[in-house]
Amino acid sequence: MADVTVSTQAYCKLLLHAAKYPHCSVNGVLIAESSQSKGHRQLGFIDCIPLFHLTLGLSPMLEAALLQIDGYCKSAGYMIAGYYQANENYSDSELNCIARVMGKKISENCQEPYIFMIDNKRVSPDSVSEVYKTYSLKDTSWREIEKSSTVDDDTLQTAATLLTSGAYTQLTDFDNHFDDLTKDWMNPSINDMIKHCA
Repeated sequence: MADVTVSTQAYCKLLLHAAKYPHCSVNGVLIAESSQSKGHRQLGFIDCIPLFHLTLGLSPMLEAALLQIDGYCKSAGYMIAGYYQANENYSDSELNCIARVMGKKISENCQEPYIFMIDNKRVSPDSVSEVYKTYSLKDTSWREIEKSSTVDDDTLQTAATLLTSGAYTQLTDFDNHFDDLTKDWMNPSINDMIKHCA
């Protein structure tokens, strides 16, 4: 199993997506670069692309979004290696059918995919640890992994600062992008904010 790290940019964007739509299910994909050294595999998630907050299931809109993201990844030498989801019910952070299907879809092009299930109760500036549970694919089933921390204290502090400032109001997901194509799903303004806070 790879050692998994999540960049400040990836962590903050998935957190801001959940914070922007606390009354909805939200989902997105995590972009990774992978390196092999001395037989020790590392998987670094460097960015997050927010997908939807209206309907999470497989649809023509999802296919269109994934084609655009895949094109970006191929041009930059990255891969889609993770999926995140926050369920609509505030108390529900369990894997459901949609998360499993999306994870399976990612596994078609990624040898070691991960699912991050967000705990809505921890989406708060006061959170002192990661807001998600991590699952990996073992044979044909998803299992929660006991893990060491995937982010550092500086990342948690940056996330808290962004949540407090209300930066989530400026986040764009593909629902926003398909409503108004001038809204950039790469979220350059959010990326800049993260850099300034980090």
